[in-house]
Amino acid sequence: MKFNEGQITSADAKEIFKVATNLHNKPTGLGRIFKGLRKNTIDVNDLQQAWKDEGFPDDTRDLVAILKDHGFAKQEIDKVFQEVFGNTAENTGDEASPTIQKIVDYAKEHDLVEPLKVFLQREYGFTESFDYGGKVVVEDIRQIFTSIVREERTARLALIRTQEQTQLGRTKK
Repeated sequence: MKFNEGQITSADAKEIFKVATNLHNKPTGLGRIFKGLRKNTIDVNDLQQAWKDEGFPDDTRDLVAILKDHGFAKQEIDKVFQEVFGNTAENTGDEASPTIQKIVDYAKEHDLVEPLKVFLQREYGFTESFDYGGKVVVEDIRQIFTSIVREERTARLALIRTQEQTQLGRTKK
């Protein structure tokens, strides 16, 4: 069946584009395999959804894994971690996030370390040392996601090829 422009109105064309956009944004088949890689560009909402799907991790290693799954290479991740924390992703395990560090400094300055430990143990079952590890707070995560979406995803194509080979058992010629 052939169509010409006289048969399709502008409303029909808009509806066709709307349906095509919705189908493109909802992965089916192979789109589910390449979930974090299917879009050419991603936004903060995509990363927040992946963060939610992973159970809202607050460990820097988990955040790095989410970013790598979306096609960001080590150099982009290190650049963003340098902006947010003042260090690279590899070194964040020994450094405090700026927000947590302010709380720790305040507690030490006002001799509140012991009462804060007791509170954290009683209310949250906190059993770790008071020294900060590789955890980040929501504000840090927001800054990471906001900064990283401005970067190019240089590892995306290589990751797609790897997943195609692993999951589909083929390579493109």
